[in-house]
Amino acid sequence: PRPAGRWRGDALGAGTFDARGDLVAWNGVPVRGPRLELWRAPTENDRGAGQGSYELAEPELTRGRGAEETPPSADRWRERGLHRLTHRLLGTSRTDVGLETRMRVQAAHSGAGVDVAFRWTATDRGLLLATEVVPFGTWDCTWPRVGVRIDLPAALAEHPVAWHGTGPGESYADSSTASRVGRFASSVDGLAVAYARPQENGHRPELRSLAIGDGSATPLTVTTVPDASGHRAGFQLSRWTPQQMTGVGHPHELPASDGLHLFLDDAQHGLGSRACGPDVLPRHALWPSLRTWEVLLG
Repeated sequence: PRPAGRWRGDALGAGTFDARGDLVAWNGVPVRGPRLELWRAPTENDRGAGQGSYELAEPELTRGRGAEETPPSADRWRERGLHRLTHRLLGTSRTDVGLETRMRVQAAHSGAGVDVAFRWTATDRGLLLATEVVPFGTWDCTWPRVGVRIDLPAALAEHPVAWHGTGPGESYADSSTASRVGRFASSVDGLAVAYARPQENGHRPELRSLAIGDGSATPLTVTTVPDASGHRAGFQLSRWTPQQMTGVGHPHELPASDGLHLFLDDAQHGLGSRACGPDVLPRHALWPSLRTWEVLLG
């Protein structure tokens, strides 16, 4: 994409921004974001310890057993405060065709964190959001996910969703045999998987393009930009945040939904099968590292 277009007051391309540099409208639709997210509502396998941890001992060195009698990944994530991140604005800077917002995000009760830069540019293909995540401090556990969340109005949950990418169902790094790249359509609720206990669900990696809308108005669109290796961000749409789903034992205990949450994830930790079997294999584990990804909003 090439830079194109300039500021019109607080508007840049398809977006409108406040003084903090937050996106507050997208094609005239009130929104809030982006917000870095490292947490996911733990799955049964995240909470399980049926076999040893591959985070703490490599399977090749332990005959596949991992580190035995070790806590589940979800416990390790929670102990390090990944479910309660603090977000501090470091500064914003504006150019004729763009905006940069710098944040420091830290895990509760920890000196570890990440410095985040959101770089917005008006281009000939849409409003480009480039996200850079740089870890600092001592990280000794995996991340559940690394992505951004944009909060949308609850009314959009009643609109159809169309996408070009992996589908038709959810898929993850180590659970993708049934997925294929194609063009798909669904309701928002149809994107979710109704597990007996609320947990992470509905992620679809390697997105090409996404449209939310019923044709009566300009849809909200997302187009991913591949990195040098060809990798693209994935997406998830949910009526609840990961924090709202965490700790809820049954679907009827979820709070009334007051929004629709769009997640654009660069990566997610694998699922594994540790509730009754092996942990996430090392090649599917998400360890803290410098991450960058780009999407176009239209």
